[in-house]
Amino acid sequence: MDFQETNGIQTGSGIKLVIYGQEGVGKSSLAAQLPGAVFLDCEGSTSKMNVRRLPKPTSWEMLQQELQFVLESHVQRQYQTVVIDTFDWAERLAIAQLCSKHNVNGIEGFGYGKGWEYEAEEIGRFLDSTERLIQAGIHVALLCHAITRKASLPEIDAEYDHWELKLGNKTTNKIAPLLKEWSDITLFLAFQTHVIATDDKGKKHKATACNRVMYTTKSAWWDAKNRFGLPEMLPLEYASIASLFATTPAPAPVSKAQQLVEQAQAAGLPTEQDFATATPIVTTPDSLDGIFPQLAQLMEANHVSPEELQQVVGEKGYFPADMPVNQYPQDFVEGWCIPWWKNIFDMIQQNRNVPF
Repeated sequence: MDFQETNGIQTGSGIKLVIYGQEGVGKSSLAAQLPGAVFLDCEGSTSKMNVRRLPKPTSWEMLQQELQFVLESHVQRQYQTVVIDTFDWAERLAIAQLCSKHNVNGIEGFGYGKGWEYEAEEIGRFLDSTERLIQAGIHVALLCHAITRKASLPEIDAEYDHWELKLGNKTTNKIAPLLKEWSDITLFLAFQTHVIATDDKGKKHKATACNRVMYTTKSAWWDAKNRFGLPEMLPLEYASIASLFATTPAPAPVSKAQQLVEQAQAAGLPTEQDFATATPIVTTPDSLDGIFPQLAQLMEANHVSPEELQQVVGEKGYFPADMPVNQYPQDFVEGWCIPWWKNIFDMIQQNRNVPF
């Protein structure tokens, strides 16, 4: 018996996403920005949005047929992501089909606990079937509403609110774990309210801002996960996760000096490279010491100071504005700063033009 061994990160397959959050936070809006998105709108929440969608599924069987349609026609129609909006509404279709199949009036009609077991098995088979789309390179996104329940920890004698997927009242503990285990990334979308004290005793407070954010890591207060090393909290905007869906690596940034060399070569003029065989050493100003080389080169080429970059990062809410650039995590630099440098530089130029 012989088995073929592979190693390294596998590419070319789709990403499995679960996106859930509070009402109106922007679940559908975020999903609409996923590459080549087509919606299976079980809830009707995209009727006012300019998105591609298939007919509203009216049965569990129709939902699965539409997934098969996406698989068979994704090349012709350029479908890259299929979005089920929302999965808690799709769950109702699964329950309705089970009840019809077994000729019972409701999920409780199966006998004590049996109906919920049958549903978990059906949802499990459904999730397994999405592997065909994943292997074809199609991303699958399941949107869900969020709900809180009281929870407690052994180390504290108090209850607190825990955010989780909103599924059937008696199915949450069975179905939600299946979705979270299935997913490559589970994002919790929420409103983050900033509160400050308005008196010297700290007894009166007021809200100063309400930002929309997404959490990528599980905590005591919400469920979340990711297999991509993302920061624990990100601004709720597609740019925060866009790098996960890049089909080809972004080209290495070209410095201004290299552009001048290429222009000289195109004009037939001799350059320093014509007289040297050694690889030139790239130097950066002392103010850029300790910053990731690719980012430092971009900053140098565009005459951007660390303080200007810190201002933009602070305004976007990624890190405090006084956090040194050379302390930014590598995944943040490679996943946001470098791929989105054009947008960052545009914001820096806007800040430069603000009169003081």
